[in-house]
Amino acid sequence: MSEDLQDIRDLVTGRMLPYHDDEYIRQAAERLLLDRGWPRQRILVEYRHTPQIRGQPFPVRADLVLTASTGEPAAVVCCRRGSLVTREQETIATARLIHSPAVPLAIVTNRDDAELLETTRGRILARGLEEAIPTPDRLDQLYAACPPFHPTPDQLDKAARIYRAFAFIQCPGVCRV
Repeated sequence: MSEDLQDIRDLVTGRMLPYHDDEYIRQAAERLLLDRGWPRQRILVEYRHTPQIRGQPFPVRADLVLTASTGEPAAVVCCRRGSLVTREQETIATARLIHSPAVPLAIVTNRDDAELLETTRGRILARGLEEAIPTPDRLDQLYAACPPFHPTPDQLDKAARIYRAFAFIQCPGVCRV
């Protein structure tokens, strides 16, 4: 393995993580969160959940999940290269699948920009790193204003299809696509 492709120490957990093409974006997001006052215990790294979709287990992973002060998942953070608009639906799908009720807010970032999305309707609430990545207090305010959302089976099925399509094109390790 070349020098550029070494494992990376996660900023939040301190764990060594295997090289992944989008890891530098997650590390930048973690640095921004820590700099904005996020306690490490409220940033969940590599959050996983396996809901049942059409009676079958369906593993889902989020890069980061930010919790409200109550401990409940409040925002999913997806860290991806490229245009944010192409990753909005993937991010919303992840937020709908990763927890029940759905995580009410979702953030997609490419390191240079970010969007804060409402999971229920997919509406963009904020753009830009400063506005779209809230402080802990601001996230608590946003979370408190969101009623619980339980997606219908059809909405979950659609979210699973979107999630699966994007999971297929992700590049673990060295991307050769």
